[in-house]
Order: sequence, then C-alpha cells, then structure tokens
Amino acid sequence: MQQMIRKTLGDGVQLTIVPSARFKTSVMSACLVLPLGGEEASARAALPRVLRRGTAAYPDMQQLGTALDELYGARIEPIVRKRGESLILGFLADVIDEKYAANDTGLTARAVDLLASFWQTPYIKDGAFAPEYVASEKENLADRIEALKNDPRSYALRRLHEVMCEGEAFGLSEYGTAPGARALTPKALYAAYRHALEGACIELFYCGSMPPDTVEDAFSRALTARSQGTYAMPRTEVRAQPAGAVRTVVEEMNVRQGKLSLGFRTGVTGADEDYPALMLLNNAFGGSTSSRLFLNVREKRSLCYYASSTLERQKGILSVTSGIENENFEVARDEILRQLADLQSGGLTDEEVETARRTVHSALRSMQDSPVSLQQFWLGQAVEGLDWDVDALMARIERVTRAEMLAVAGKIKLDTIYFLKGVGA
Repeated sequence: MQQMIRKTLGDGVQLTIVPSARFKTSVMSACLVLPLGGEEASARAALPRVLRRGTAAYPDMQQLGTALDELYGARIEPIVRKRGESLILGFLADVIDEKYAANDTGLTARAVDLLASFWQTPYIKDGAFAPEYVASEKENLADRIEALKNDPRSYALRRLHEVMCEGEAFGLSEYGTAPGARALTPKALYAAYRHALEGACIELFYCGSMPPDTVEDAFSRALTARSQGTYAMPRTEVRAQPAGAVRTVVEEMNVRQGKLSLGFRTGVTGADEDYPALMLLNNAFGGSTSSRLFLNVREKRSLCYYASSTLERQKGILSVTSGIENENFEVARDEILRQLADLQSGGLTDEEVETARRTVHSALRSMQDSPVSLQQFWLGQAVEGLDWDVDALMARIERVTRAEMLAVAGKIKLDTIYFLKGVGA
C-alpha cells in the first residue's frame, strides 16, 4: 500500500510526502496554484522560465549549472500546466536520493533550498526582473504559443476545448496569448510575480527515502512565512449537460490530414463515486488498443489513421480525437457516435469490461513506478481536494460492475464537433 502524508506548513502552503525507497532519485516540486486566465495570463506563463534563469545567489545559467552539479547533477525544470480551471506554475526537481549520495547528509535540504530559491529569492535588477532575461523568454513564450499549430493533432484538441468551453475558464490556454507575451516588460512581469505569490495556494511535493519529518523541516526552513490570509484553491465549473444544441465547427489548415474531434459532457469528475466506472467505460470506448474506436473505426473500417478518447478528470469532459481523410468526415463522425450509442444501449460485453479493467490496472501500476507520474497525480489530487491514492483507486476499479459502466455511459452527452480540415498540403 502506497503511503501519502499531507502537511500544512503555513497559510495556503501544503506539502505532500510520498515516502519510497524504491527509486534511485528523489523528486520534489514547488508550485503555485492560481485561477486560469485573467489579465496576467501571459505574464504568469512566462514566470517559471524567467525565474529559472537566475536567483540572487546564482544570477545566471552558468552559476546555476555549477550549483546543480554540486547536487550530483540534479535537474530543476519549469512547470506550466493546466488542471481543470487551475493554472499550475512552478519547478520540478530530480536529484539523486540521499541514501545513494555517499553519506552526503543534507543533500535533500540543499536541493530544497535551491528549489525554493527560484520563488523566494529570484535575481532582481533595478527593482524588476533582468531585462535581458525577460526579452529572451517573452519571445520564447510567444514562439511556443504560435508553434502549437505545428502539432495539428494536439492543436485540434485544444481548439475543440476552446470552442466547446467558450465563456468558461477551461477554454483558455495556460500560455496566454502571443501578443500578450510580446508586450511583457520587466516591471509588469515582476508585478505579476508579486501578485501570484500574494494570492496563490502553494503545493509542495516530495517522493523519496528521507524521513517525512526531515523533509517537512527542510521545506519549512526554506520557505519564508506568508502573511495570514485566505488562500482558496480555484474551483472548476463542471457542466453535466451541453448548453444547447450540438455545435459543429469546421476550420481549415494547411495539413495533409483532417483532424476530427468530438467533445462530450459527462458531469463526472474524480470527486464522484462513479468516476472509476467512467474510467473503464472510456477505456472500452477509445482509451486503448483494445477499444471500440481502435478495433472498429480504425482497424475494421479503416476510417481513421488514429482514433482515441481521453478524460479531463477535473472538468468532466470526454474528448475523442481522430485523424481522417477529409471525405470521411461524415462517415467517421457517424461511426464514432454509433459505437458510443451501442455501448450506451447495452452493447458492452463482459469481455470488454474485463479487458478495460486489466488495461486500467496496468496503467495505474505503471504510474507507481515513476516518481514524476506520482507528482503529477498528487498535484491533480490537491487541485481537486482529494486524498485517495492509486491503490484505493485500483480497489474501486476492481469493484466496478457492468451495470455501473452502463449507468455512467448514459451521462455522456455530445456537446461539440470540431473538424480541422486539411487543405493545400
């Protein structure tokens, strides 16, 4: 049984500890959790990479590199993630576990100090961030935003969510906008940094072999006490039904292959009792190579180059993505919907149930073999205010019945069809 310990280190500061002696490296993170969107969206997205350029003690990448080398080649990377309608900003560290560090006591504490210093003591020049760092990173961010179109598969899914969730925070990008990025100034970015620190919930994470009390003490000493206040975790709006009639949106792009995406409302999130049933139903529908979409739509009927479905756990959305020839738009759409309708009307077989159960169990076991995957899992749990662990989820999945899967299938409602039509390639 995997152990998890939650500690409150101060107002709006939570530490998750997953004790484990299985890994040769320990993983830790220090993240802010903020509402998605807002006037400072682009500034917030730029913050981790600007902060990662230097601290007060190590003001440039060369000195930072030396500090990381002294931590046995540790890595600290910036994080910008969207979880439901929350924005996650911060840093993820990967460092050799202290028990393998040739009796180098204090290694974990030094790694925590460096990790925290990106937020606590950044490199400041004339009362703001260094102009040269801001100039470089704001262009990098703008280029990254514009380059999202270079991966049509993931871009089509983004556009589906933007269209489907127009007027909802979930429809916004975690990166802000390219014009917003290019308009950033050192002072504006520094102001966004101060605003973020003042209002965000702080989520800390550690997975490794060190005693929990030692880890808690290291983080407590590394972090400056915050002023008392109300630090509320952002809430994600969940809609169980589409707002109106099904929408179909067609856009064109200079690509060889069309991208057909369908968005469904379920109203079911990780906080709901029937979420494990939805996980299995999604797997049987399009979540694996043994699913309906893969075996029937892709393999038997050859309507798609790929076809799969995924869940947005915090938002209660099920999304289908597929790559098709333009002329197959209608027939592929209809076959995807026919496969779902068959599941909803009772066509789900016992063999499909057990195959989905085995596949989901295997994926969850694999998650426990990666401390980085555990960090992502527990950060998602923190955003949703949940405390069940992977073992508990696996036990719940083991108890799911076919009837429960059929019941949750009835909650899946088509909201939006998005087609990125390939032209001119």
